[in-house]
Amino acid sequence: MTLDSEFSKQTSSLIEQTLELYKSAGASPRVDQLWNCQNVGDFLCGFFVGEMVGSALSAFQIVHKREPTAEEHMEIIELVESYSKEIKEFFAKFN
Repeated sequence: MTLDSEFSKQTSSLIEQTLELYKSAGASPRVDQLWNCQNVGDFLCGFFVGEMVGSALSAFQIVHKREPTAEEHMEIIELVESYSKEIKEFFAKFN
């Protein structure tokens, strides 16, 4: 593992806190109309995962003042994927 433990810890915290915010906020009733998607939960799940990966990559650049290596990039993705069960269970409620 090439990511430092503090960055991994902060990224995990970001994922957990953001998922809790989504749980308390719910979803806009206009998502399917606005984005023309058939499965709102799948759309929101993909949006959330992209948001988490993008936020973590931006945080990495700010903290380390450089782009992540390919291995570091994959580790960030794997951190998000480690929450896949909780993420999928929540967003499946919108399908």
